[in-house]
Amino acid sequence: MEPVLPGLRPGASIFFDERGRPDFRDVFGALARGSVDIATAVRRVRLSTVDLSPEELGRVKHFRVLVAEINALRLDAEAKALQLDARRATAAELLRRMLETGRLEVRSSPLGGWMPDFTVFSGVEGPEAVLTGLHRFDRPYPHRGPAFASVHEGDAARLGARRHEQIWERAHDVGPAIWNILSKARRSARPRRAATG
Repeated sequence: MEPVLPGLRPGASIFFDERGRPDFRDVFGALARGSVDIATAVRRVRLSTVDLSPEELGRVKHFRVLVAEINALRLDAEAKALQLDARRATAAELLRRMLETGRLEVRSSPLGGWMPDFTVFSGVEGPEAVLTGLHRFDRPYPHRGPAFASVHEGDAARLGARRHEQIWERAHDVGPAIWNILSKARRSARPRRAATG
């Protein structure tokens, strides 16, 4: 295939929306399973929709998340609500443990200015794929849509990794604050579970 524009090399890519399968959740999970390093940059995090499993994250040694907007009050309310649902509480506990062990790091970069959200998935040899587009795990998609995303390999993945690293270096660590929020919600849920269980 000839380059569309000078200097742009064609590469493997997949373009998809929220209506088909695989959707964003499927693609993210599949790419995570084969990765040892994940580097994400998202506008905001909604704890209530992140449901990655231990199987999907089993090989991941390092998961770095950049967020542009973070609201401690919203995260606190979401963390408490997660404890009311056993499946979602398990997902929240996985994130808490990953923060505790250093496998998950979260930094805030309100002036980072990236667009769109993106995640770089790396294997032992380096960046393998970059997933770009709206990062939402919840199903069904709560808006009329469309919510497009795409996966690119090769040079695109390496470019995504370089740009993530540039933003990461200037960002502020908020991982300990998120760990505290998740731990506090977990502790406050224990008496409720004991009373109802």
